[in-house]
Amino acid sequence: MVEILDSTLREGEQTPQVNFMIEEKLEIARMLDRIGVDMIEAGDPSVSPNVFQAVKRIAALKLRAEIVAHSLATKSGIDHARDCGVQRVVVFYPTSKIHLEAKMHRSEDEAVAIVCEQIRYARSLGLKVRYTPEDASRTDFTFLVRVCNAAIEAGADRISYADTLGILQPHEMFERITDLRRSLLPCKIDLHCHNDYGLALANVMAGIRGGADCIHTTVNGLGERTGIPDLCETVLALRNLMGVEKYDLHGLTEISAYLERSTGFFMAPNKPVTGLNAFSHKSGVHTNGVLKDPRTYENFDPALLGRERRIVIDKYTGKRAVQVRLEEYGVTVNGEDLDSIVDEIKRMGDERKMLHDADIVEIAERVTGRVIDIFPKDINALVMIAVESHVYTGAVVQRLKARKEVSSVYELTGDYDISLYVRVPNTCDLNNFIEELRLMPGVKTTDTRLVLKKHAEVVA
Repeated sequence: MVEILDSTLREGEQTPQVNFMIEEKLEIARMLDRIGVDMIEAGDPSVSPNVFQAVKRIAALKLRAEIVAHSLATKSGIDHARDCGVQRVVVFYPTSKIHLEAKMHRSEDEAVAIVCEQIRYARSLGLKVRYTPEDASRTDFTFLVRVCNAAIEAGADRISYADTLGILQPHEMFERITDLRRSLLPCKIDLHCHNDYGLALANVMAGIRGGADCIHTTVNGLGERTGIPDLCETVLALRNLMGVEKYDLHGLTEISAYLERSTGFFMAPNKPVTGLNAFSHKSGVHTNGVLKDPRTYENFDPALLGRERRIVIDKYTGKRAVQVRLEEYGVTVNGEDLDSIVDEIKRMGDERKMLHDADIVEIAERVTGRVIDIFPKDINALVMIAVESHVYTGAVVQRLKARKEVSSVYELTGDYDISLYVRVPNTCDLNNFIEELRLMPGVKTTDTRLVLKKHAEVVA
């Protein structure tokens, strides 16, 4: 059965500008365990006192997942792992010619001796050992087999094949892992693939088919440079493409959103599985099909992730989508009026970035000559905003000042950092504004108050 090791707390924290607090790490570990990942790489305890404490406290949680500590091939690093109380240590040492010569200044024979010595030492402490030959994909294959088999004989029960620079293509990964499986002594093979060419997930899927056992992931694909496979995408790909149903899908959206908030790294709308647009449909052909049978343009039900599909209304929209949207508000129109409403939506869509539901209802009012009393008019509101601690408040203010809905902005002290005075035509527009505001990078929380009565300003 395929396994997942999640390395958000180690590889993920190596993302530039990402630094987790200890309590955040504990919460991430709990969430990963609820999803059901098989192993959690909690960090390298030699990095700093806080990383040491985080690894130790995660190990003490007694989660179902096996807790793994990362270490260079040194006795001091392995000692730190043991002192944290983890079940397994990673002994990490490079094997490619360029790494051995330019970085380590060691020969192949010296590298084998160092790896075996440190693995035997870790085993003497009662730790299970995974050996990671860094830059395995650029390592001479004969030497790679030699050093890995020596590591297995020394006591390692797992080998992690590291495509450190993300240079392999899926067919190459399949061939490499197939050959490695035939050449190694009995052990499990992990896959640690970087995403420099956007091939990381495809490569690990090919590696699993080639005989590997475990995929390394991070939440939202964090990691050095362009990161490694995203946990959410990997779980869905394993489930829907390979029939692996051992992981809890409902926790994926939650942990992805938590990582966005805690890192300040916000995903592109078109990111698979967890992106805003992953289940959005826009063109008339697509919306018509989805409204008749979602399977026409959705290969799985978004409800599996606790998500809903979204039909976007704009100039690409067909009549069926507009009709359904109006019916959601209890508005029915005849065929001729529907044609006119769609024509007006297309005209407005050529002139505006976005159309909201209130715009659609307003168009229906004009075309039909009826008063459709759905959205209250002329809404004023005070919106309080708390900014993420690692985000510069002035950067958020600059984005807010450019919004047409915002008439004034204030920076504050206290529980909230920013106050906005907002004027919008109706509650639908206010709701849309707040939803967009919550997606704005750097915004942590919002608190909205409707203005009931505005008094004249007092002049001193």
